[in-house]
Amino acid sequence: MGRKSKHIENLTEEQKSSLRMGYKYGNSPLYRRKCHCILLNHSGKTTKELSSIFNVSVQSIQRWLKLWERQGIEGLKLKPGRGRKPKLKTSESKHVETVKMLVENDPKNLLRVTAQIEDKLGIEVSKKTLKRFLKNLNSDGNVFAED
Repeated sequence: MGRKSKHIENLTEEQKSSLRMGYKYGNSPLYRRKCHCILLNHSGKTTKELSSIFNVSVQSIQRWLKLWERQGIEGLKLKPGRGRKPKLKTSESKHVETVKMLVENDPKNLLRVTAQIEDKLGIEVSKKTLKRFLKNLNSDGNVFAED
């Protein structure tokens, strides 16, 4: 005997409309899928059927439904802070100043710069990570600005 299948019964026209808009025009594919899932569940699909439609576990579907019940449409949106955090941060002045100084001293050998970053900051970075950091600094407009 398993758990009782969750079913969303009462949706106002406003909620249906916001779910349809989220399904059609949402920024992330996952958000659009969650909106679609809620609409399908409201129309009578079971969590098991939805899990096969969306190719996710039944637990994921149940989690989406709980998020909808507790927080509404905002609960379906992705929260900030997901993913891996950067090793070097453009917001930390110590990182910016150290990297600027090291790159100015040896601009043609980034492998040597990565080794020096590890010595000075204790952060192991690859050449690719360093290039990405420098690109982000440049896009922020403060890479090698004259003070």
